[in-house]
Amino acid sequence: MSRDASLDHLHPIFREKAKAVLESLAEESLPFRIFEGFRSPERQRYLYAQGRTRAGAIVTRAKAWQSYHQYGVAADFVLFENGRWSWDDRGKRRKWWQQLHQVARDHGLEPLSWELPHLQLQKMKLADLQAGRYPKDGDMAWAEHLEDAILNWQDPASAPPLPPILAERPPLPEEAIPVFYQVTARSGLRLRGGPGTGFSVVGSLLPGQQVRVLDWQQEWAQIDLAGDGLADGFCHGGFLAEV
Repeated sequence: MSRDASLDHLHPIFREKAKAVLESLAEESLPFRIFEGFRSPERQRYLYAQGRTRAGAIVTRAKAWQSYHQYGVAADFVLFENGRWSWDDRGKRRKWWQQLHQVARDHGLEPLSWELPHLQLQKMKLADLQAGRYPKDGDMAWAEHLEDAILNWQDPASAPPLPPILAERPPLPEEAIPVFYQVTARSGLRLRGGPGTGFSVVGSLLPGQQVRVLDWQQEWAQIDLAGDGLADGFCHGGFLAEV
């Protein structure tokens, strides 16, 4: 649950605005850097617990999937002086934070009044993000990172939909989809080496056992027991019911 400051994991619209903010800050000699951009829902939950169910002061109002960070459209800009991060807003540094917020507004980002480092995409509603209505022009770097966060979240019902730009696998042709059958014979079935009673018995199937049928030779079914596509023998299909 380490913090993530990678620009690649941010939505490209926010990413470009964040870069522009950093450039303007550098021109004004304001020592801000991105401390955290994308934030996993697990880390958001961990931070939300601080000051509530875990020791420490409260640092966020948002639960998992209630922060713009989870969608790659927010970042925390923090002072970085003498090799150290600083949230100091006293004296002259108070003006620096005010300048940060003005620069952000100039580039289409908005600050939060109760959380100085936080900047997020303007005119973006949390309800839209939660419903999967993401900003347009998303790229695969952002979409696949968000996909990982959604698929790895332990409570799928509370996660947002996947980004629509993700590539979808084409459906398998019907002939490639395995068909499974269940043994209906009360005493089970003999598995033979070929399609007929003249072939030797090579095994047996239990009542109710599910098997994969690879092929049919008249009334005899070629059976795959291991699910590896290899034949294990034949049994009479009169005692098999498709699952």
